[in-house]
Amino acid sequence: MIVFTGDTGPSDAVAELAKDADLLVTETASFDDRKQRFIKTGQWQAMTPAEQEGITRQATQGHLGLENVGKMAARAKVKNLVLSHLTARADGSDDYTAWADEVKKHFSGQVLVAKDLMEF
Repeated sequence: MIVFTGDTGPSDAVAELAKDADLLVTETASFDDRKQRFIKTGQWQAMTPAEQEGITRQATQGHLGLENVGKMAARAKVKNLVLSHLTARADGSDDYTAWADEVKKHFSGQVLVAKDLMEF
């Protein structure tokens, strides 16, 4: 069984849907990277505290952070996990190895980072 997520926050319903999946393809975000990009461009400093709170809430409740992805995959006992629909890295690179490593702290199965035209 293959399960895909779109944008979602931490969800027991999604974990239940993905239970025992062979492959879980999930959107993955890093609020820390997003915030660092905002800081680097000066956008964060220009926001009001309410705007900063709104961005924080949307990023942490409307997307799956790295720890949440790993914990959800472990709870669902999926076999393989693909990190997809990735937010941009703060350093502008397309190296998501550190993200996969962070997920692996919470999930012992295979973790892959999606690349365009990837085949399984």
